[in-house]
Parts: sequence; structure tokens; C-alpha cells
Amino acid sequence: MRLHARLIFLLILGFILNAIIQPALAFNALPPMPSPILELQELQRASEHSPPSLRQPPIADATVDRYLLHPLGDVEGLLLTDGLQMHVTARAAHELVAMIQPGDRVQVHGRRLFPLPVVQADVIVNVTDGRSLMVPFRLDRPIPPSERRQILKVMTVRGSIQVLLYDHLKRVVNGAVLSDGTQVRLPPDVGDGFRVSLQQHEEVEVEGYGTETQYGRALEATAIGRRGAPLTHLDASIQQLR
Repeated sequence: MRLHARLIFLLILGFILNAIIQPALAFNALPPMPSPILELQELQRASEHSPPSLRQPPIADATVDRYLLHPLGDVEGLLLTDGLQMHVTARAAHELVAMIQPGDRVQVHGRRLFPLPVVQADVIVNVTDGRSLMVPFRLDRPIPPSERRQILKVMTVRGSIQVLLYDHLKRVVNGAVLSDGTQVRLPPDVGDGFRVSLQQHEEVEVEGYGTETQYGRALEATAIGRRGAPLTHLDASIQQLR
């Protein structure tokens, strides 16, 4: 009888221990529940690193017409179909072309540089696929390898001025998009009067040095003139389109 009673006691004890240990093991195997405090801290950190303009309505909402190009062939911004233009450092060109292509609709958060059709972009949202690009500062990205540079070649182009392009820092005209799609950039030392004299729909002929890539054709002008007139070589003394 004593042996029988001991066996019954051990069985009961085993059931009790199993009932206690199994739930405890199962509870320990569960992933830790996220802390509301930690989640709030993560949201606060994300908010601190986001530009204030992201919390405001977009200042531009339009379709991308084309990439803005440097005469060396680098992509350095966007031109929208409504005429707005924005600069993105050429050091981030690969990020820009990977996320945004001509034909995509974008919304831009940043600042409008009135009265110019220029946007200083903080974030560009690709409405077409939902991706977004936080526009980096120039020094946030390394200098691209020199072997990626295109070789400049002599170019002569003709067409009417469709869009005037602006230097986003100096806020002056620094080029134009012609009717054939070529992007013409002015040399930095050209006179201010000459910049002002350029007008939309003016028929011009331009000589310079530039490149042609899959993204388009761009050159820096060395001489320019109205179509049919002699070309004028550009320098600081030239104050008007002839």
C-alpha cells in the first residue's frame, strides 16, 4: 500500500510540475513585445532627421520632363513639365536615375525660390511607384570616379529657346533648353546683361564643347548668335545676344 501511495503521489506531482513548467517555457519562447516607449523614441528620431518641409504640403506636383545635365554628361537635376526645375548634386546621380525617370509624376517637398521657376528640393516623392529620394547635400556623397567622365567634343546646335535654365545658387540664367532638346550652358564669366538678354522662342545658333549620353545632349557655349547672324564669342564683355 505504501508503494502504491508513493506512485500515486509521484504521478500527481509530475502532472503539477508539467502544468507549471510547460506554459513558462512557451512564454519564454515568444518574441519580446515591442515597448511603446521604444517605438515612440524611434518615431521621434525619424522625425528629427526628416526635413521640416516634409510635414508641409508639396510645393510641386508634376511630371518629369527630362534630366538636367552638366556639359560633362552628369545628371544634376530635374526639369518638370510645368517648367519647374531643381538641382540634385551630380554625386547622387545614380540614386536619382534609379528612383525617378522622365514620365514619372513627382511631388516635391522643399522651398520655392520665387520669382524664379526653381525649387530647392528636400524630398522628391515618385508618385508613380511610391518611392522617395531624400535629396543629399553635395558633401554627403563621395566624388564619382574620374573614369566615368565623358570626353568633351565640339558641337554646333541650332534651335529656338524653349526653357531658360537657372543657377540655383546665384539665381541667374545659366543656360537654356533648345527646341531640339539640347541643353546649353553659359560659361560662368559671361556678362549679366547677356544672361538677361536671352528670351524664350529666340532662334539661336550655338557652338561649344559638350557630350551626348543616353540622357540627352548638353554643351557649354563658347559662341552664340541669333540664327543667321555671325556668332559672338562669349566672355565677360558681351552684354547682349547679337
